[in-house]
Amino acid sequence: MSDTDERLAKLESRLAYLERHLEQQDREMLKQSEHLKLLTREFTKLKDKTEDLAEGKSLPQEKPPHY
Repeated sequence: MSDTDERLAKLESRLAYLERHLEQQDREMLKQSEHLKLLTREFTKLKDKTEDLAEGKSLPQEKPPHY
């Protein structure tokens, strides 16, 4: 195999690795984005409840699930 062929093979191998790595990062970023959306919704709910309590509003009395 010539020097040029070896260099080309190495470059193709590195490219394949980088493409696979990029796909993995994309999947992970999508998961993190969904998780961040969930956390943001939960934070907003807790903030609203805290503000209601600070204003003197009482929370609705809910029966525990075992009733």
